[in-house]
Amino acid sequence: MIVNIFPIIIGYLLGSILPGYLIPKWEDGIDIRTLGDGNPGTTNVKRTLGFHMAILTGLYDCSKGLLAMFIAKEIFHSQELVIYLSGISAILGHVAPFYLGFRGGRGVATATGMLIFTLAKVAVRDISPLELLNSLIYLSFFTLCIYCSTWDENFLAVTVLPMVALTLIFLVKLSSELVFLLGLISFIFVVSVMNMRRLKMFTIKSENLPLWRVFIRPAGMSFFFLGMAISRRALITLIGIVLFVSFIADSLRILHKKTGDFLSREITRGFRVYKAKERKRISSITTFLLGVLLTFLLFKESIAIASLSFLVFGDMMAKIVGINYGKRVIFNSEAKKTLEGLIGFFSISISSAYFLWLSNMLPLWIGIVGAIVASIVEVFPFPVDDNVSVPVISGAIMSFLL
Repeated sequence: MIVNIFPIIIGYLLGSILPGYLIPKWEDGIDIRTLGDGNPGTTNVKRTLGFHMAILTGLYDCSKGLLAMFIAKEIFHSQELVIYLSGISAILGHVAPFYLGFRGGRGVATATGMLIFTLAKVAVRDISPLELLNSLIYLSFFTLCIYCSTWDENFLAVTVLPMVALTLIFLVKLSSELVFLLGLISFIFVVSVMNMRRLKMFTIKSENLPLWRVFIRPAGMSFFFLGMAISRRALITLIGIVLFVSFIADSLRILHKKTGDFLSREITRGFRVYKAKERKRISSITTFLLGVLLTFLLFKESIAIASLSFLVFGDMMAKIVGINYGKRVIFNSEAKKTLEGLIGFFSISISSAYFLWLSNMLPLWIGIVGAIVASIVEVFPFPVDDNVSVPVISGAIMSFLL
């Protein structure tokens, strides 16, 4: 009991000590929960009570999880699972301190402290210097792109953390430490998403863009996984059938008014299948499927995956960043492409090239060239829909170079 239970209890007690609440309360009688966003964490302390108070808060909040793990390991000589649970218990203590009615901070600083320490430990032990250097260059580049295009710390966490997790999965062998790291990353990711939702920092402002159409795009990559189970001919036939059905629906919607009104209307509140601007034209669903079909018809597997990754993930990021953070319009066309959206597209396209390189599917330099070409094609007002032009042109250039 002493070895297994006490370290977890100590972790909770250490976590429940909130200097952001206790110090202002003792010194000035100020309840930090009545100021700012009501969170007794480092960010709110900085905004409401100043930088010096935030330093004290941040130092302890970031280190108490590590302190709990140190006590479990060095004093109680606990098993590895108990050590990790002690750190998790410190997060729980921060989130739900008993003396504040179990309503405390969000635990991100505590989780981040353990994340950074464990990341450094795993990186030094399991990742070669060259792999580590490459990863740091890529992650630094991606972080810079996202932050400079959004200036939003929560969005930065939501986008960078999955890239860190993917990098770890590629480079670090499966172990309890890797699972612990992925758990911490997932926790910080969820809290960041909740913060964005709570502060209403992320909304789709355009009524012409159904939200589900933005996030359904990655489902297009399922064709690649289907290709592992069925033959190439069967895959192309399947894509062709889906494309044909979508084209028929578009034709009926355009040529038959009642059908068009039915398919274009809002089915439930906030949900419609087609964009308002697609009422009299072929939908981007159909042009996307055409782009997928041509990509699988024209290119070998590695090139097809890279080209579709640029289109699927790059376009999704461009829309999200452009709609929510876009300020500098590049071309005064109907699409109103923004510099911020372009940077988002490029950052994800480079990410696709990087992870395909880690998978030994495509040389990095060819993937980077493809990402640059895809970004140029996506932003310039070509007469051909970018659902077709982006994968076909970038795929053609990469095929020529390969």
